[in-house]
Amino acid sequence: MSKMRIFGWILLIGCITITHHGDCQSSVFSILQDPLKLADKYYAEGNYLEAIELYENLLNKNSANSQVQLKLAQSYYQVKDYEKSIATYNSYVKRKGNELPWVDMYHYAEAQTALKNYPVALEYYKRCLENKPDNELVAKKIWRLSNLNYLYEDSAHYAVRPMEIVNTTYGELCPTPYQNRVVFTSNRREVKAVEKMNGKLNTPFYQLYSVSWTMDTTTQSKSFLGKPSVFAKSVKSKYNIGPVSFYNNDSKMVFVSSSEKREEGSNHTLGLYFAYMKDGKWILHSAYPHNSDAYSINDVTISEDGTRLYFSSDMKGGFGGKDIYTSQWLDRQWSKPRNLGETINTSENEVFPYLHADGTLYFSSNGHAGIGELDIFKAQIKSEGYTEPQNVGYPLNSNYDDFGLSFDSLGTHGYFTSNRKNGGYDDDVYEFDMDLQTYPFTITGVIKFKEHTWSDESTIQVWSKVKISLMDSWLGIGVYESYTDSEGNFSIVIPYFSKYYIQIVDEEGHAHRASLELQKYRAETNVHEIVIVKDIFKQNPDK
Repeated sequence: MSKMRIFGWILLIGCITITHHGDCQSSVFSILQDPLKLADKYYAEGNYLEAIELYENLLNKNSANSQVQLKLAQSYYQVKDYEKSIATYNSYVKRKGNELPWVDMYHYAEAQTALKNYPVALEYYKRCLENKPDNELVAKKIWRLSNLNYLYEDSAHYAVRPMEIVNTTYGELCPTPYQNRVVFTSNRREVKAVEKMNGKLNTPFYQLYSVSWTMDTTTQSKSFLGKPSVFAKSVKSKYNIGPVSFYNNDSKMVFVSSSEKREEGSNHTLGLYFAYMKDGKWILHSAYPHNSDAYSINDVTISEDGTRLYFSSDMKGGFGGKDIYTSQWLDRQWSKPRNLGETINTSENEVFPYLHADGTLYFSSNGHAGIGELDIFKAQIKSEGYTEPQNVGYPLNSNYDDFGLSFDSLGTHGYFTSNRKNGGYDDDVYEFDMDLQTYPFTITGVIKFKEHTWSDESTIQVWSKVKISLMDSWLGIGVYESYTDSEGNFSIVIPYFSKYYIQIVDEEGHAHRASLELQKYRAETNVHEIVIVKDIFKQNPDK
């Protein structure tokens, strides 16, 4: 998504398709070029689909060309077709009779990890480490694959589900809450007379969409309404637009978009742009002053007060790949981007930062050790820097790409992007709940009583040695029984999710009820104090 260049125009019968490739699409000039040189040119520009087609044709003519075979394996890897990449690497090794070059050996291990072939991946990571014993990244990857169980420990406290109302066979990514909507970016096809195409993916360009929701009070979850529609048409780009981040009570936003202009021979890079809401319409306000034709800014998150930006970029001077940078609003201008340093950034890619309201920075990386490909990590922002990134674990992370995380105002519910279903660039939006209560679990507390409603607080007494029953309101049955001790303390096991109440039968045979509200999410403490007013139930035995 970050590599965007214009090549030319292709006219098709019945519609016009505008392609957006590199500096020169297949033309009367490129046809005359050497196919291998042209394939290598496409590869260098990131036009991997074009490169694959040429490399495959070359191998069909000369299957013994090991260098073309290696380039083809690399191209498959870049488009995330890991099965074909591994098969082509295997064919190369078999034909060549020796080991893969180091970077290909590393990619081979990464591809095996993505396919959950962990023993093979470990073998090749270890070969990489033998050749470069001081490579800390590979050492961490070996340790992580040897201790994957740690990333599955808290999985029961998460619930992850795809947002089927949003997802298509194209790419849907970087969902973010906005009022009663979820805004995301997608390259889905629209029915148009004129359609611009991104030749590198052979798909339309990414545009912003949104889908609205309403709260279901019964299930304490959101129900999504209708089909997604185009969002913020007034700031729509000719090429790619998104992701987006909102701030100042959703009245302002900063978003990523392709530059409209470019210097001769340069690319249409991605940059940041600011807009504000006026009379129900988004008004473009300004461009980030550090946008450049020399690099792209691929994603963005901003603090609620609009004074801190975090984004990833491939600008020079980083640690390798894409790094995460920050910029501050000081003296009415944006400061020069500052690299977050080697605690966060690695020689690979760190992308899609998200700034949580509690001061946690979430981001995705394939440089820090994880389950496979891009994993989501979190680090605390401190005055002196950042804490060591922690992998958020399964099921938010999978063996494929997981990124573009965001939270809503609850802080325990949110959204993210993953290609775990179909791989490649078929990214989908997922919804998640975290810190969910798991079952069974135990609650404790104390039961007290007072005789009359008009009694003051001083007449409240502990209710000792009384039998209590946990009743399932939906099924109308008792599921657990216990007794209070001499000080009125009790302990009850909640066996499964349901609606419950506690029933107490006193010495006169009167039943007393107390509703028991269980939270959807884990609480730091499950200590309850229940006070029963006896005469309420004596007068109203059905309550």
